[in-house]
Amino acid sequence: MKMACDTYDQNPGMVANFQSDVYLCPIAHMESSAQIEISLDLQGNLTGARSIEDKEAAACIIPVTEESASRSSGDAPHPLCDNLTYVAGDYAGYARTEKEANTARGRFAKYIEGLAAWKASSYSSEAIEAVYAYLSKEQLMADLIRAAVVKLDSQGKLTTDKIGGRTYDKCIVRFQIDVLSGEKNCWQNMQLIEDYQHYYLEKKAQEARTDICYLTGETGVISDNHPKGILAASYGAKLISANDDKDFTYRGRFYTGEEAYAVSYEASQKAHNALRWLAKQQGFYVGKTDKRFYLCWNPAGKKVPQVGEDLFGPSSDEGIFSKPTTMPEYKTQLKKCINGHKDQFKTSDDIAIMAMEAATTGRLSIVYYHAMKAPEFFARIENWYQDCCWTFPAFDADRKRKLVVKTPEIIQIVNNAFGVERENQQGKSMLYVNDKLMIMQYQRLFHCIVDGKRLPRDFVDGIFRQCNKPLSFSKGNREYILSTACALIRKYWKQTYGKEIEMALDRKEQNRDYCYGRLLAVYEKIERSTYGNGENREPNAIRMQSMYVQRPGFTRVQLHEKVLPYWERLPEKDREFYSDEIDEISNLLGMDEGRKALGPLYLTGYSAEREDLKQRKKSNDAKKEEETK
Repeated sequence: MKMACDTYDQNPGMVANFQSDVYLCPIAHMESSAQIEISLDLQGNLTGARSIEDKEAAACIIPVTEESASRSSGDAPHPLCDNLTYVAGDYAGYARTEKEANTARGRFAKYIEGLAAWKASSYSSEAIEAVYAYLSKEQLMADLIRAAVVKLDSQGKLTTDKIGGRTYDKCIVRFQIDVLSGEKNCWQNMQLIEDYQHYYLEKKAQEARTDICYLTGETGVISDNHPKGILAASYGAKLISANDDKDFTYRGRFYTGEEAYAVSYEASQKAHNALRWLAKQQGFYVGKTDKRFYLCWNPAGKKVPQVGEDLFGPSSDEGIFSKPTTMPEYKTQLKKCINGHKDQFKTSDDIAIMAMEAATTGRLSIVYYHAMKAPEFFARIENWYQDCCWTFPAFDADRKRKLVVKTPEIIQIVNNAFGVERENQQGKSMLYVNDKLMIMQYQRLFHCIVDGKRLPRDFVDGIFRQCNKPLSFSKGNREYILSTACALIRKYWKQTYGKEIEMALDRKEQNRDYCYGRLLAVYEKIERSTYGNGENREPNAIRMQSMYVQRPGFTRVQLHEKVLPYWERLPEKDREFYSDEIDEISNLLGMDEGRKALGPLYLTGYSAEREDLKQRKKSNDAKKEEETK
């Protein structure tokens, strides 16, 4: 919260900056959307009224009190702009029920009393006087009916029609003063905004208790009712709340709730408004129904790369880089990308990382928080992206397949390691993980990146099991699972054994798992080489892969026998090549009988050999094409 408060103080130019798509909300104000706009002259006479259906045009900021900003029930009027049941003195005459009419009378009385107090203060203005003069006439509803903004039924009562998706009683009214000097829109008039801030803060200083603020360390007016709405998906959830004096929120540790914490009104407003501002422009959710929100930011507003995302993806500023196809290219571009961000920061700059989740509809909890210096953050990011990478299939503009080197995104890793394949609404096979599992595993990988933790072995084991049942997945998903598995294995081997696994085929590698993986790729390629155009059936190597992993020696013999009919159909030159390839691998295996099950490393040998064989075929095809010219 202190970091969020500092963020507000370090970005004064974004406070009520209406030229920006996302701006910081001023203290004692909140973002809202108005469905009705009233235009007045300085004498408080109506000059126009209109409904607002467009959501963008309806957006505005309105003055609020501590109570009204977090109201959910009860009568707590906003000081200026509010819904019709508060601002219309004649609403009760058109209400559909007596209960609604009585509620409206009580609300208007409180609203007009508060507006009168603002008008009587030294912080009043022509705009406030004009609005008070008009609303005191108690004829707003009649004027809206004449202007055809609201409609009545045959009984002379309000219909159930809506404006901008809201029923009449929920419609917010905002004001425009036609001949006001400066900005005529009250919701964009900076003088009016500052006047209300001074008025309300002075009023609170006289009424509320003072104490030392836990965020700033300074004496200030303490807030007991904090804002809600930091996250749009959990709008009613509060980050700070202590209104429970019956259960054990603080009992047993403190006598009263006031002893548990003390946050000043200004600090609370700054922190909450800053978090809301940050969440709108750079945060992201994990999960579809049960959601966890992640936020990574610098208090000064400098751009921070999103942890665990594709740095070279289409949404990245680094899209100017072409997709790297080799490891040297990848490392060079990764260094440029990281340095491009890092060069904006000083060594003393902070970067904060936070995860929030709504535990209930009314409570928002911080489930993870870590602040660190910029050099440490970028070093950890670079370490992850440099070690956890592999070649992935991609398609260029002409839909031609190619390989690009990349680091899989965290969501992709979780889906590939623990997902189940299902068809989506478009009939495309996708990997799905339930929200609870996704959130839990995402958090664990997130720790690996930003905290420099070791990659848990169960991720490698999980995706290893996925790769060993290839017939459970479509061909496209199978390819991505394999590449993701190799990236994780590469990361795990580097952190555990200090060995860097090369993506290119290593013909001198004698590890038995690696060699058996190579052998599986050769048998697969022998069979596929005999397929005709449009023949997509799975070769014996794929169908027997699960058994091959458990009993490689025994399955190798069976696989060799099944491949013999396809062997006979190969050209003599190809038979010689594959024979030499098998002999080379067999020599590396030596006397190994293949009784021991294979480990994850076989996947890297399988992937590397397979791509090497594909490149050989492309090279041969290119030579044949050249010879025919």
